Amino acid sequence: MAVKRTRRAAASLSMALLGLYCFSFSSSHPAMVDAADPNIVGKNNHKFWSLRGGALIDAATKIDFDDNHGGLSLCGVGVRKKGPIKVYSVGMYSDESAKSSIASLPKNKSALTTLRKSLKSSKTTSFLLKMNFKVGAEKMADAIAESVDPRTSDKGAVESLKKLIMDGVAAKGAATPGTILQFDCSSDASVKVSVDGKAVGSAPGLSEPFCDVFLDDNGVSPAFRESVIENCCGVASSSTSSSSTATHSSSSHNPIHIVGSLFYHKLKLPKLPYKYNALQPIISEKTLRAHHLKHNAKYVEAVNEIIGEGGASLKHLSMEQIVKSKALKESNPVLYNNAAQCWNHLFFWRCMSGSGGGGEPKGLLAKTIRQDFGSFDNLRKEMETSSIKAFGSGWTWLGYDKKQKKLVVSTMTGAGNPLIEGIIPILAIDMWEHAYYLDYQDNRKEYINGFFDRLVNWKYAQQNLKHAMGKGFVPETFHHVSHHGLPLVVALFSANMAKKTAVHMLFQQS
Repeated sequence: MAVKRTRRAAASLSMALLGLYCFSFSSSHPAMVDAADPNIVGKNNHKFWSLRGGALIDAATKIDFDDNHGGLSLCGVGVRKKGPIKVYSVGMYSDESAKSSIASLPKNKSALTTLRKSLKSSKTTSFLLKMNFKVGAEKMADAIAESVDPRTSDKGAVESLKKLIMDGVAAKGAATPGTILQFDCSSDASVKVSVDGKAVGSAPGLSEPFCDVFLDDNGVSPAFRESVIENCCGVASSSTSSSSTATHSSSSHNPIHIVGSLFYHKLKLPKLPYKYNALQPIISEKTLRAHHLKHNAKYVEAVNEIIGEGGASLKHLSMEQIVKSKALKESNPVLYNNAAQCWNHLFFWRCMSGSGGGGEPKGLLAKTIRQDFGSFDNLRKEMETSSIKAFGSGWTWLGYDKKQKKLVVSTMTGAGNPLIEGIIPILAIDMWEHAYYLDYQDNRKEYINGFFDRLVNWKYAQQNLKHAMGKGFVPETFHHVSHHGLPLVVALFSANMAKKTAVHMLFQQS
């Protein structure tokens, strides 16, 4: 029996590895990416990281990191693997002086040596480890301590760090998916440990070796190092010097994608996920055609024109970086508003279903709505009231506040998007007149009722909520199934079968 179980486990793991390999190969081809999906932003070199909502997102785990944390700026993100298991994603935050030290350097690993020297004089460098896989407190502490240990002679400090991690994680049972371990490397050489925002303590003398765990040539995440290089190097303003311009130009063959299309290849009008007459009688074919082919197209054209005239200073930005940037909203409102409208429409099209839409949500979304609003009827009334009372044109959003860990409703004027406030969009209703006026004139209430009764795509909303909460598959997973076919299906199915076996083999956990 033991032999049979071992064979089954080995077969399961082999299937997982084969499927994941096949998927990684198929997903590395940009032609397979659908520009119509707002969740697919593209991956730098198609393998390391991508951008979504103004934050860097680890392409391997789909875990996102805000641009700023505690006044520090994000340098890069990457996955930490143990065999085929994606254990956690790491993001590093530093002050602007550290980032600027390598901004004009070529995109190669030698820049990391300069960055490591610069970090020694930084007041604080923070590493956020966001868990993607459940790991016990002792195993988590051992794994990090074993990485720090070869990089320092102070074994007592390593033991102190290990105990802090173990105590912090043990307080919540285990490092489960969604858990955030924070390590603040200070100028006094100490490393302060926090778990889910709760301070645990400080280990002395380990600031430099802890940074080296992720930044030296033997760092635990090659993807993280490449992300730092891509995000921080070769980004100095082209106006500073001709050499800076040359540096940026030489790296332009790997620009950041904007929803499946490179900026210098121009953003394209997305295809709708249904036919123009599919939303009738709630939204007429005439309204939808005008909305998509005239208004949405106008925003796309405007973004391409502005980006094309803006030079290198704009071409390295993703649409999501633009949408979340308060500074850009003030300095370049025309670009901001048109880019936000592109994002908003890409999202809105997916919030409606050509068949089977409307009614009440189910599953996790229904449970969360009851928890945060008391009932679905209360949520619907709040969104309806907020939409009707809003002055002028805008958007009504159901979003997830990760800090408060709850759903929130907001109506924002113009091209407003909750991403700029750190809120993750779950569902949207377009309250611009071009979305409903031909069909309803000024009767907003009837338009909103029709949206909830017949159109709203609760499956998509639930997928967005799961992503926001760090649970389940994100929407692009389902998109890729239809485009990549069997390799991804095999990967997902067999990876789930292999999960328990992999835990035993790689972490020796029960």
